[in-house]
Amino acid sequence: MGFSYRRRRSRGRSGPERFQGYHANYRHRGFDRDSTDPRAANRENPYGARPSNRGGRQQRSWSHGDVETVRKLGLPIRPDATSGSNAWTWFKVTIPSANEMGKNFIIDNLSRAIEVEFAPYCFAISSDGRATFYVQGADQASALQVMNKRITFQEGFKMIILLRQSESPPLKIDEAAVALMEAAVRRRWCPASLQLNLSNFAGDDVLKAEGIYMSLCRPNVFQRMLSIIEEKIPQVEILDLSDNRLAKLDLLGEVELHSLKRLNLAGNQVKNESELEAIRSLKLVEINLEKNPVCNQWKDREKYISAVRKRFPKLKVLDSNELPAPIGTAIDEEETVLPARQPGSVQDESVNRVLSSFVAEFFQYFDSHDRQPLLNAYHDNAIFTYSYFANTEKQSKQGKFDKYAADCRNLVKTSDEGKRLRAVKMGRLGAVSSFTSSFPQTVHDLGSLAVDSHVATAALLVFTVNGVFKELEHDEKNVPTRAFYRTFVLIPDGPSGFKIVNDQLTLTNASGSAVSNAFVNNNSLPMMTTVQPSLPSDEIKSQMVVQFSQQSDMNERFSKECLEVNNWNYERAGQVFIDLKSQGKIPPEAFVKSGF
Repeated sequence: MGFSYRRRRSRGRSGPERFQGYHANYRHRGFDRDSTDPRAANRENPYGARPSNRGGRQQRSWSHGDVETVRKLGLPIRPDATSGSNAWTWFKVTIPSANEMGKNFIIDNLSRAIEVEFAPYCFAISSDGRATFYVQGADQASALQVMNKRITFQEGFKMIILLRQSESPPLKIDEAAVALMEAAVRRRWCPASLQLNLSNFAGDDVLKAEGIYMSLCRPNVFQRMLSIIEEKIPQVEILDLSDNRLAKLDLLGEVELHSLKRLNLAGNQVKNESELEAIRSLKLVEINLEKNPVCNQWKDREKYISAVRKRFPKLKVLDSNELPAPIGTAIDEEETVLPARQPGSVQDESVNRVLSSFVAEFFQYFDSHDRQPLLNAYHDNAIFTYSYFANTEKQSKQGKFDKYAADCRNLVKTSDEGKRLRAVKMGRLGAVSSFTSSFPQTVHDLGSLAVDSHVATAALLVFTVNGVFKELEHDEKNVPTRAFYRTFVLIPDGPSGFKIVNDQLTLTNASGSAVSNAFVNNNSLPMMTTVQPSLPSDEIKSQMVVQFSQQSDMNERFSKECLEVNNWNYERAGQVFIDLKSQGKIPPEAFVKSGF
């Protein structure tokens, strides 16, 4: 069921011109009476004051009964009418046949007719003559709903006003939008105090007058605004982002604003403590989080202060309140100069030759496309574990550690005893299979490696290797650089060889200086060529057959054939088995095992 009205043919002028010199007529027909009659006066102005016996409608108070009535009529509810707030609710307004009236006529008359501030956004008239625009809040929507068919233009036609609840007005970040954002930054920037005030940016008077809704709670708007700040005024020390309905802060944590000291986030929608983690790279001395849902997570103010200070150790002011000095050693990070990186240390030249040869050969195989030859480097009873810890200040730049999460044995993060035990890889097959299946393709910077020997005797070698490597399973622009610390325990194997009995690896994000200095010497960059694998010994082959039989559920004869066909490459043999089994090409006798 829709609205319809009958048109009369216009005489003389047509289109918007025919309304020049006219204003909307708010009178109802049949009430042109003596102005001395108070009832007539009221009828002449249907929106004026009513006698006291009409229940004081002049004040338009929203009692419980009024709210119920409006609900029954299907009209929007004013935000102060209920316990919830509708102030941020958007409504799309449609006015048919608007091309005959024109934009100015519509806006001028609606502005005069409704009792609240009228602020239309994204006003447009389509090819079919319909005008559409957006209003924010139930106040305006209710007032416009009341004016449906109340405004009369020439020849008695009524202005039809259709409303429906909507998303916020669309906005495309084009050159014009960027120009408006840059102009707003110039207006709101104070070079004397190095302060940028972006409080309630969506309510900017200039943007509002242009009918443009540009809210920072939209990720595309917020990201572009932060880019402008980073490019135009990186020296900003005070940034006010209050009252912008921000819920996510990860974009703020990714920009380089090294001078930012004070941040106002009051009156936003930050709900989770993890959002504070996203911006901990900012060296803040003051932050305001008042009127954010996240503040309700702590009933004890001391715990609240401790949680915030954990992310911002140099914080002095929280929510406009000065904080007591923290207990601990006061060290200014900006004035602290870290010592230069020292080369590795070994006991004597003979130990140095053994370790240098071992490290070079180990990482040559580790960086190759086939890590199976490393089986020969590990003892039958070897143990391998690894863990990682993410440096959150560099996390956004270096990428996450998702690929390593499955068997990570970080005891701080992993409390489940079963998972802790499963993360311990036993035997040479367990060790090599772990970094063959779980680790990405890597290339280590041999020039960055430093070897420190802790124990060097005829029966035991204990040493640590640290340096950096890159993961190659990424696009060229986002190749992360990792720092690693690897502790080996070796025992003699034969007259001149050694076997690894314990291998413990720790990973983290590389520091900025380590990233900039990585692979500077091209001569130290290992060539990415496939290392020809050497076949394992008969003893290792037997162990591989037994383990493959257990994992594939095939008998040992077919397990051995599968490994032999794939040149004893355990990982490739497993993939071939999975493919053939999914295609139904493995004979049933392969799964028949002899037994009692």
